[in-house]
Amino acid sequence: MDNIQLIALDCDGTLVNDDGRITERTQQALIQAQQVGLTVALVSGRPRTGFHYETEALQLKQHHGLIGAYNGGLVLDVTSGEEKFKKGINVADARTFLTALQAFDFTYIVDNDNQLYTNTPNNQYVQHESTAHRLDLVYAPNLYEMIDFSPVKILLTQNPDYIDKVIDDINALCGETLSTIRSTPFYLEVTAHGVNKSHALDHICHAMGINKRHVAAFGDQLNDLEMLRDAGIGVAMGNATAAVKDIADIVTEDNNHDGIATVVEQILTSKQ
Repeated sequence: MDNIQLIALDCDGTLVNDDGRITERTQQALIQAQQVGLTVALVSGRPRTGFHYETEALQLKQHHGLIGAYNGGLVLDVTSGEEKFKKGINVADARTFLTALQAFDFTYIVDNDNQLYTNTPNNQYVQHESTAHRLDLVYAPNLYEMIDFSPVKILLTQNPDYIDKVIDDINALCGETLSTIRSTPFYLEVTAHGVNKSHALDHICHAMGINKRHVAAFGDQLNDLEMLRDAGIGVAMGNATAAVKDIADIVTEDNNHDGIATVVEQILTSKQ
């Protein structure tokens, strides 16, 4: 563990507990890691505006922490605000996909700058995304007609059984230009083809001038799988899905019981 230079963290279900907070022990371990020269990167499906609490709590601005938003579609330096990488969905591809999506019973959630566009503003997950990520809600039932920007992600939500039923049809709509990932049972995330958290790590490591073998990555859901598999040390939380645990190098405690701190403290001890 003494060769670890970067700690890459999923947020929901990993860094934050079930109350949406970072426990004190985990917070202190990650601050201490940065104080001795390690870099912390938050790599999440959240939009670029969705990291205010975590970046402040972990003092990322003081230590040139990094953010990989939209499952890796956007990489930012927290201190400078510089975009290290961005890969959005082509406007024409977004319009084509959203048009075809009209045949299905999905709520879509698409953000641009500080606005969140949706066809179902009263949906509980829409309300959560708007509030949690400080986005102004815009009712846009005809987004397929009016979209004039390149979204980094199109988030779809429905009940898990419905997603299971139509997932193959949605993947067929994506063709060779788009990809889907199931980040939770009730979320299906659509990005440009090739965007994933491991891809984000490539750009983060390039910006730092390090190799992925010097990364310890933590996660719990299927959209974390590639990142954990390709990192030097892949750490599955105790609450992770079975598929994530199967490919991990380490299975730690869950997100409510300082699973991150347990491993980070071992990394810090190895460097003494």
